[in-house]
Amino acid sequence: MKKSLILLLLLFPFPVSANILIDTNVEWYKIRAIKVIKNTGFKIIVWVSEKGESLESMIKRYGWISWMNWAYFCPADYKSLCPTWNKTYADRISNSYDWSYSKDDTGPERVIFALDIYQNPFLFQKAHDYSRWRNDDFLIWKTLNFDRRWDIFNWIGNHPLLLQDWISKIDISGAIDAKMKSKSLKNFICSTEDGNSIFMGWIEWVTIYQVPGILKKFGCHNAVNLDWGGSTAMIHNGKYIRWPWRDIMDSWIIIPDKNYPAKTVVNEDPVTKRAAEKLKKQLDERFASVDSMTRKQKYFALSSRLWHMAEALPAESKKRKLLEWLKNEIDRNIQ
Repeated sequence: MKKSLILLLLLFPFPVSANILIDTNVEWYKIRAIKVIKNTGFKIIVWVSEKGESLESMIKRYGWISWMNWAYFCPADYKSLCPTWNKTYADRISNSYDWSYSKDDTGPERVIFALDIYQNPFLFQKAHDYSRWRNDDFLIWKTLNFDRRWDIFNWIGNHPLLLQDWISKIDISGAIDAKMKSKSLKNFICSTEDGNSIFMGWIEWVTIYQVPGILKKFGCHNAVNLDWGGSTAMIHNGKYIRWPWRDIMDSWIIIPDKNYPAKTVVNEDPVTKRAAEKLKKQLDERFASVDSMTRKQKYFALSSRLWHMAEALPAESKKRKLLEWLKNEIDRNIQ
């Protein structure tokens, strides 16, 4: 069992009303978490490092002010379970356009907490161990939102799945170890039912079996376990609340959203097929230097984004027709 998980929530020094430090109790269980509200000036991304970096080094390098951390990884002294690249196997993609070196096959236990390009959260799972899971159960809970793979823009995956649509899924996991069963700090990431808020934090002195019920009362709709407390850390507005004891290799980070407030004005100037063809040519030139598989991945991600952009426009909008035409051209490239 891998030992540590570092989820890093970064807040830069300007108004933090969209990123709220919560210190509360659910029944008699203490919860500390950061609440991130969508479309309020911040966004969540994934940070990855192949070799890891100390907390002190990152503070000096990036000047981070407030954060909470714990992201799942394989530390250097625990390499027997993850010998390649000293990292978690198959659990993280930092950016669907740039791609990362980790696979998206989650295995039968791991579930991904994902964000699309608009910061909408959803669960994703794609297990490929067909020889072991060749039964109806595979189709029921070994895949989640399988058709949304190309909507993923940032993710980190872990196990077990805690809540799905308010329902506890802890009993379906076959990977609960003694440390999870013991009473200790348990970390989580979850989203509300409307998807407008994400919570990342921990519950103190509970077993893993208690976590789903507590999070449901806390307001979580979908939730994934992140760690069972080995190296949790939190810094908020310069105050050190907890400190990690391992180097960090991957993390969720909160950063300012440069596109906020979002521009929603639709350009109604005349657009033509020629304009779309010109844009497609520019894309082909831009991706010409990458290998065919990477190019296909980038086109998949772009196609999904164009579809969402087109759906938001009126059916007769000329801009929508342009986006749909461009999407169709891209789709022909990746058949």
